[in-house]
Amino acid sequence: MIFNLSQENWRDLPDVELVRQSLLGKKDAFVEIIKRYQKKAFGMAFFHCRNKSEAEDLTQEIFLSTYSSLSRFDQTRSFTNWFLRIVTNHCLNYAKKKRNSPLLVDVSLFPPLLSDPAVEQIAQEQREKLFTALNQINEDFRLPLWLFYFFDRSYEQISEILEIPINLVKVRLFRGKLAIGKLIKKGE
Repeated sequence: MIFNLSQENWRDLPDVELVRQSLLGKKDAFVEIIKRYQKKAFGMAFFHCRNKSEAEDLTQEIFLSTYSSLSRFDQTRSFTNWFLRIVTNHCLNYAKKKRNSPLLVDVSLFPPLLSDPAVEQIAQEQREKLFTALNQINEDFRLPLWLFYFFDRSYEQISEILEIPINLVKVRLFRGKLAIGKLIKKGE
């Protein structure tokens, strides 16, 4: 397939074509990949770092790693899942280095969804309970839940990203939901 590659239409190209163009040396193609995926990468990095500056550094490392690994991407598969695997691996490596520090999420960084102050206050309290519980559960349960609920990945996609069997994804999601539910109930 031949594409007319003016700067305006990089955003119209599918991910796999952006990868091809990046491999051909078109830097603007990789810039478009960064634009598409920087929020997802930063979100997961921030969840693990709990510090904006560290999350920005980790996100930069993720994109450098992605760029240097583009030639190994199987263009018949999902770029998003491949990219999320890189993100997950970098975040897990970061978490291993920082294993002894408690995981805290500043829920104030998540924008309000509602306009009624009373309803927003209740929603904020619920988000705080959810993130507190999510921070307390085992990483084996946390990552599948994060990918499922915050990145809208299917069981199959989570299986591919984490390189674990689908049945194990289902078990971890189930046990993770149970663990979060128990922690939230316990805190009430």
